[in-house]
Amino acid sequence: MNWSKHNKILLALSFIEGGSLMACELLSAKMLAPYFGSSIFVWSAVLGVTLASLALGYYQGGSLSMHEKRDKIVLTILIAAGIFLMLLPFTAQFVLGYAHFFSFRQGVFLAALLIILPPVTCMGMVSPLMVSNLDHSIESAGKRAGIIYTISTTGGILFTFLYGFYIIPKFGLIFPSILTGFILALVPAILIFRHGWKQPGIIGLIFIFTLSGAFYLKHIHKKELNILYQEEGILGQVLVAELPVKRNDSIQTERTLFVNRIIQTSYNPQNDKFNDFDYFNSVSDVLDSLQTGSRVLILGLGGGVLARDAYRKGMLVDAVEIDQRIVDVSRNYFNLEEKINVIRDDARHFLNTCTNKYDLILFDLFRGEETPAHVFTAESIEQTMQILNPGGIVLINANGYYKGEIGKGTRSLYKTMRAMGLYVELYPTDSLEERSNMIYVASNSLGVFDEKIPDYMQKKFIPHDSLHVEDAIVLTDRRPILDHLNQEATLRWRIAYQAYNRSLNQSNLPLFN
Repeated sequence: MNWSKHNKILLALSFIEGGSLMACELLSAKMLAPYFGSSIFVWSAVLGVTLASLALGYYQGGSLSMHEKRDKIVLTILIAAGIFLMLLPFTAQFVLGYAHFFSFRQGVFLAALLIILPPVTCMGMVSPLMVSNLDHSIESAGKRAGIIYTISTTGGILFTFLYGFYIIPKFGLIFPSILTGFILALVPAILIFRHGWKQPGIIGLIFIFTLSGAFYLKHIHKKELNILYQEEGILGQVLVAELPVKRNDSIQTERTLFVNRIIQTSYNPQNDKFNDFDYFNSVSDVLDSLQTGSRVLILGLGGGVLARDAYRKGMLVDAVEIDQRIVDVSRNYFNLEEKINVIRDDARHFLNTCTNKYDLILFDLFRGEETPAHVFTAESIEQTMQILNPGGIVLINANGYYKGEIGKGTRSLYKTMRAMGLYVELYPTDSLEERSNMIYVASNSLGVFDEKIPDYMQKKFIPHDSLHVEDAIVLTDRRPILDHLNQEATLRWRIAYQAYNRSLNQSNLPLFN
């Protein structure tokens, strides 16, 4: 096989293009997440638009592959793809600024379309053109196509791991997008310059422009607002900001933890107090019923409110959190005591390997508005019961929907817990489902409810005969579909938070960095 210099350059460009394509997909999804979340709706829009853009690019690239100047055409398209990728953060900021004019589904689709279509269509055009540009000493067109797509896919695989696990968590979204686009456009610009095009400096000018704009985007909000922490990652965006909030006819500064722009914790550092959310107050009242020295397991740390509350009431606390950023934030910005034992692990893995016994186990597992389906199955509940002391309590925090099709997820988890032998009650924190958290209150002993659950909670338990669990599903490891059942509830929660954030004038929070 003749691996000429010409072929080697084309294969190198194909490798960079394949990697840039996957980088673009990851970066785009993460740019959408702070506004739309990272639910199945968002990923469906991103994947669908990406595939449609590739299909369009493949078709156009195939049509151009017979052009006599296809060598310069492919280089020009790579430059265009690099420019679109460099401009991706600015395109996303602009598009998301108008997303609230549309419904959620329309908004997420249109945003994905406008952000992803230009660069990915260009990158889709590249592979057919590369195949036609390889030296025909590689006799078979099929073999040439196989080589190009193998090299391109290899670049995609490596860039996926590199960006997902290192570059995005370390450098955010803006600079990786600009640098990736610059690298994608740089080599074709040099090659075109060598073949007679005398103005490749446009790439350098765009690079300087986008870097200047990135500096502006990154720092202007930190001047207007007090952004204490902001980091993108494979599990979403984590942001801590000090915001002016009106409480009791006065303006107070509250330190707020957002995950994908969903408020997780609000804290007043002046008086070392957390905002009185009904959910936190209810769980705190249950903690009051435990004896000093009781063992408490908290799955999902958030800002550490409940872990700190249990610790200060004399409990032995283990808190499990998969995201190291959340651990660091709770220690550095929300005054979580160093003596509280925080274990970095997946909640399900911890349950499967844990040998301790607990008097109270709290599931407070949200990534923004989503709950992890693999943790809420019959097998996981069975494992939970094995580490629960006799007379112990299990509390699960969930969305407040339980009626109709939208509440099927709530009823299915309830049915699953009952099927595994737990006594279960449902406590809504608000009379309106859309404003409520639903707290599952469960135990392996029926007498626990009168002994340890406050009267005001017992009076608001949802009657069992009103739950209508006939259509509910027992969730298992073979069918872990709680996230699917909760799709509509997740969507409505995200929409409600978008409106809430706008009402608090938090639209000027930076979408990403």
